[in-house]
Amino acid sequence: MASELSEQVLREASDWFAQLNGGEAGAEDRARLRDWLATRPENRQAYDFVTETCGIAATVLGRAPVRAGSGSRQPFKRWVAVGGGLALAAMLIAAVGILALTPPTTDHYATAIGEIRNLTLADGSVLTLSGATTLDVTLTGGRRDLILKSGEVFITVGREPFRPFRVHAGGRTIEDVGTAFNVDLNGRTVDVAVSEGTVMISASAVSSAIGNGVILSKGQALTYTPDRILGAPRVVASQQVGTWRVGILSYDQVPLEWLVADLNRQFDGGIAVPDRELAAMPITLTLKLHDRDTTVGTLEKLLPVHAVTSETGALELVRAKP
Repeated sequence: MASELSEQVLREASDWFAQLNGGEAGAEDRARLRDWLATRPENRQAYDFVTETCGIAATVLGRAPVRAGSGSRQPFKRWVAVGGGLALAAMLIAAVGILALTPPTTDHYATAIGEIRNLTLADGSVLTLSGATTLDVTLTGGRRDLILKSGEVFITVGREPFRPFRVHAGGRTIEDVGTAFNVDLNGRTVDVAVSEGTVMISASAVSSAIGNGVILSKGQALTYTPDRILGAPRVVASQQVGTWRVGILSYDQVPLEWLVADLNRQFDGGIAVPDRELAAMPITLTLKLHDRDTTVGTLEKLLPVHAVTSETGALELVRAKP
């Protein structure tokens, strides 16, 4: 990709990267960077390339970037902001050499219905997969990518500020550098909830954490679909994010169909809600999982629903009679 970018745009991107990582940037600088990134696609591509290359080269050259507040008087800006000079050239050569020798590999993971699986990745990140969940993970020298294809995953990100962790789900990208959050993919709808730290949700084409999007902090959540503009975050109890890992489902004003989708990841046989209005009914409850029949019986006590067996033998939730 770098061969397709002009020296000028690469120089500008490296200057922006140095400024944003040198501990000197303020709100106005970040706003100006957002404007520069939005001016043309090449700017975004160049910034992403410089970000990834600097992360790789920091390891290749054995030179750890200096973070703001570390006490050093030689911030990372002096290491990076040579533009097209020797330091950047050395980083590019080293990074390209490493990438040529170590092409990225992708690992595939999947769970069965009712299975909960814990994984520790090579970067120290920990994933907890819910039942009926499939995802791919790709780790390279400069970035970490997870593609959620179905199901739900709770992620505790291994902290590497110069190697972003990106989750791709429902046509958008969720980016973080060190936190804990939950991503639930249900059809075309994705729900993201943060228990620690901060993440940013953006369009899938926008891969940098410093761009347009919605920022979620601890105790916030957001539900989105690929074809709608991102809305405002909602408040959630951070301690309840990801409690499904210990067999507890917590909901606060979410559609009944979301609970049913979660139950269908845990129990064979499936549960359906044929009444679309009932499926969209907002619910607020905390539910302890048992076997399917006991769990459904608890729902009948907590919600205005009744479980029936259809002619095909499927279990359906219908409106309870007064």
